[in-house]
Amino acid sequence: MDTVLRPKADAALHLHHLTQDLPLSAFVLFSSAAGTFGGPGQANYAAANAFLDALAQRRSADGLPAHSLAWTLWEQRSALTERLDDADTRRLARSGMPALTTAQGLTLFDAALTTDEPALVPLRLDTRALRSRATHEPVPPLLRALVRTPARRSAAAEHPAAADSHPLPRRLAALPAPERLRTLTRLVCAQAASVLGHAPGDTVEPDRAFRDLGFDSLAAVALRNRLGEITGLRLPATLVFDHPAPAALAAHLRDRLTGLPPRTPARITPHPVPDAAEPSPSSRWAAASPARSAPRRSCGS
Repeated sequence: MDTVLRPKADAALHLHHLTQDLPLSAFVLFSSAAGTFGGPGQANYAAANAFLDALAQRRSADGLPAHSLAWTLWEQRSALTERLDDADTRRLARSGMPALTTAQGLTLFDAALTTDEPALVPLRLDTRALRSRATHEPVPPLLRALVRTPARRSAAAEHPAAADSHPLPRRLAALPAPERLRTLTRLVCAQAASVLGHAPGDTVEPDRAFRDLGFDSLAAVALRNRLGEITGLRLPATLVFDHPAPAALAAHLRDRLTGLPPRTPARITPHPVPDAAEPSPSSRWAAASPARSAPRRSCGS
């Protein structure tokens, strides 16, 4: 918590105290949409950015200049996002919030400073991607009014026994025992490949660890959500770490769906997740900030 909060919350609070008596023309905080929409596996990062949004609200209420901009991903890579590969980028685009170009980001920045709203979320929305997302995983509550989402199977979510009425358990019950595991293994591999951004029809190796396949905490939660929708089971956020390969996860699902005694899960230690929700302001502005005709006193974080 300290490592993530310090450069965000602590730094912003210091800037607030050191400049609150100065005649600033702007006080701009670079927040992240993770603080608005939440970020699986990024609770500390979401909290740090929510603090920036709250600080801007407080300054505005006190009559001080303040804007907190909760950015989504920028296309231009920074120290924060340089480790993202093409699969990561495709996965983020499928979330319905594709990356901003530098030109779009700068335009949104200038537009934000013309408003009196202290906390804003500058982003692009892809409603087609949101509709597609709604078929296999939850859409963020704040965006659900933009797309028609399928009805949730709340009974199965609240009562695992209700999964008996779900199509997948009925389908498995009609299969020979060996074929049940093969069916679920193919299902897990296909969903894992989709979460990783592979092309349609691609799959992954069933005995290869999720960690080696490129899964991080964000992908792990996305896979859990998909499998929960398909199976009707309530599945823990640690599902991928408890059952660290597609074949092991398929065996666990088979046991849950057929009523067999659960096996003792094998645990692995998850790797740290790179925060991909916002760009690095220093690298971007050094290359892309337009010159101003007259100097202005401002403060940013």
